[in-house]
Amino acid sequence: MIRIVLLSLLLFPFLISPLFANDNENRNELSPDQNVIIISIDGFPADLLWDIKAHIPVIRTMALNGAWARAMVPSNPTLTWANHTSIVTGVHPEKHCVIFNGKVEYTNGGLPVRMNSAKDKSELVTVPTIYDAAFEAGLTTAEINWPATRNAGTLHDSFPDVPDNVGNMTDELRWELYDLGILEDMTTFALWKHSSSGRDEVWLQSALHIIENRMPNLLLLHFLNVDSSHHRNGVGSDAGFTALQLIDYQINQILLKLENTGELESTNIFITTDHGFTNTPNSILPNVALANHNLLNIVEGRIIDGRVQAISNGGISFIYLNDPDDTEALEIAENIFKNMEGVYKIIRQEEYHLYGLPDPSSCNQTGQLALASFPGYAFNNSIEGTDEIVRSADYGFSLGHHGFLNSFKQMNGTFIASGNGINRGVVLDEVDIRSIAPTVAYILGLDFDTADGDILYNILNFDLAN
Repeated sequence: MIRIVLLSLLLFPFLISPLFANDNENRNELSPDQNVIIISIDGFPADLLWDIKAHIPVIRTMALNGAWARAMVPSNPTLTWANHTSIVTGVHPEKHCVIFNGKVEYTNGGLPVRMNSAKDKSELVTVPTIYDAAFEAGLTTAEINWPATRNAGTLHDSFPDVPDNVGNMTDELRWELYDLGILEDMTTFALWKHSSSGRDEVWLQSALHIIENRMPNLLLLHFLNVDSSHHRNGVGSDAGFTALQLIDYQINQILLKLENTGELESTNIFITTDHGFTNTPNSILPNVALANHNLLNIVEGRIIDGRVQAISNGGISFIYLNDPDDTEALEIAENIFKNMEGVYKIIRQEEYHLYGLPDPSSCNQTGQLALASFPGYAFNNSIEGTDEIVRSADYGFSLGHHGFLNSFKQMNGTFIASGNGINRGVVLDEVDIRSIAPTVAYILGLDFDTADGDILYNILNFDLAN
């Protein structure tokens, strides 16, 4: 089966018809016949694309017969929701305001600060997305497991990445997946009873159903098993390589479905990710450090109140003040972490724009201070214990992490573009994650001038239109 699809991919560039033109008017006339699928393989580092231990022949054939990059540079922080939002908006969190995997909420206007992932797209994303633009232009749109899309209103089919995935699906799709047996019932348990690889299979079957029955002009598809395997077992583990082999097979199923439905020749596929990965044998517990300096009040394993609190995820930790004008507490906090083991950089609020991060005065998702760690050290939200601030992964913390500054090469992700409008054999040194949205918009003939990324003209096959 794989051999058949590999052969079709090898022949693919010679079977396609002229669908692109330098002339914007011609392109807009033809682009409604174009489809784009963005497949995000969460946690797929750039250096694994050609690692001999990774058995991913389908993905590599797509790269060789299309365009690929040695590095895809993500947004800061290199976290899942932040970068999936950058993929579809073409801007950094400085503008789209999605930082963590959910929304930071303040208790009674101050501390403690908590994370809430059960939020609508309108409560999270502050700028237009490519699926908004596609919908408004009369094109069809769909997403499977894409972050920050709940109740978007501009997705014809939606199976969003939120805690109650099934409960927040579009009604028609939910009934169809139930009738097909892809979901055994219409509760979220029908999804979460599966392992991480099983959930990827549910999302795959959901996408295959949409492709077969109402192929959208734009489909967003997010797989998580590679990321989960790297978190649990680390990059370079047998489990991680097995997860990559599985996703390669699943992408093959998508290609077969496109071929069987006659959609392959009119579909451009972007395979990308949200971030790279690195192994982190040590964890830093900033809230324990703050409690030890009487800046945070922890009672019976719960944060009660305080002057300062940290919200962390991997290589990034934001420091929130109960009173944003409490400069004394901010100075104490900065001194606590200034010489701490594993802390690479302290980023002050006035420096956020240098890292594509929003100022808290315009987006209250960031704190008044940010901590960045060295690879090998990950920040952790644990508030247990008072002695060890830096602890080993032997405590049961995850082995692999992301969230580190995007200047670390370990955070570089994978980028591949394949299809009838993509030049064959193009190798890019580096792709900015913000360039995906405007490039997809260009293929679909959409006006999308809110993106900061550049259209990747050099990967587009204009010769086909001459």
